[in-house]
Amino acid sequence: MTNSMGKASPQNTSDHVTNRTILDHFMFRPSVDVQGISMNDETVLLNLSTGRYYTLNRLGSVIWEHCTGRTTVKDIHAVLCDRFEVAPEQALDDLLALISQLVQEGLLQQECPPGLLNPPSETNDDRDDRA
Repeated sequence: MTNSMGKASPQNTSDHVTNRTILDHFMFRPSVDVQGISMNDETVLLNLSTGRYYTLNRLGSVIWEHCTGRTTVKDIHAVLCDRFEVAPEQALDDLLALISQLVQEGLLQQECPPGLLNPPSETNDDRDDRA
């Protein structure tokens, strides 16, 4: 089965991001079972666990290329605004829509930055001192 990705849905995805500074912390990387190859401004992805393959257009290919687990969504957004003649809001909408779709299909997974989800340290008040 072939899926074509890289075109954002008509809904305005960035409206759901109330605090855009959080984009500084979100990074994504390809899932372990996904192989990709780029050619002629397109990228073909194969999910080895499902046998499904996907085609990304030029925009989707640029997004995929930067989902390395080391680049934040904010940084990818800046790349899109630099490479394409697009309004920043539209670039963000397209970026968030595609990332959401790739995550939903199991092609990308979120990379948690160090220290973002560290559990609070235990204090004496939190311990159960019962014998």
